[in-house]
Amino acid sequence: MRLTILSFFAACMLLVTNLCSAQVVNIPDKAKEGFAKKYPNATDVKWSNNVSNYTAKFKQNDKPYIAHYNIDGSWDNTETEIDKSDLSKDVNEAFTKSRFSDWKVLSTDFVEDSKGQSLYRFNLKNGIEKKYLYFDKTGKEIKANSGL
Repeated sequence: MRLTILSFFAACMLLVTNLCSAQVVNIPDKAKEGFAKKYPNATDVKWSNNVSNYTAKFKQNDKPYIAHYNIDGSWDNTETEIDKSDLSKDVNEAFTKSRFSDWKVLSTDFVEDSKGQSLYRFNLKNGIEKKYLYFDKTGKEIKANSGL
C-alpha cells in the first residue's frame, strides 16, 4: 500500500515536471530579430507559441499590441485594439450598412499585415457565432471570416 502511494506521488511529480517544461517557449531567431528591428521601443514583451505560430504581446507608447509570426519566424501581422469612436466616418458608415450591422461589436482593432495592408477589424458576435469583418481605410469591405 505504501509503495502504491509513493508510486502515485512520483508519477504526479513527473507529470508536473513535464507540464512545466512544456511551457518553455522556443522562439526562432528570425522572429526575435525581426521583432526587435520592427519594434525597438517595445516594452513588457511576452512571447507564446502554439503549433502553427508565435505571438509577441507587448506595449509601445503604453498601448498594448499583439504581433503574430509564422512558424518559420516571418512576421505575419500586428494588431492593436482601438476605440470604435476612433474609426473614420467611412469605416463606421460602411459597418452600419453592412450585412453584419445588427451583430454585437465585441471590439475593433487596427491590423497591419505582411502584405502591406492596413485594415480595421470588427470582432462580432451573433448568438454563438463569431465573425471578423475587415475594412480598408476607405470603408471598403475586404473580407469576413469566422472567429473562434
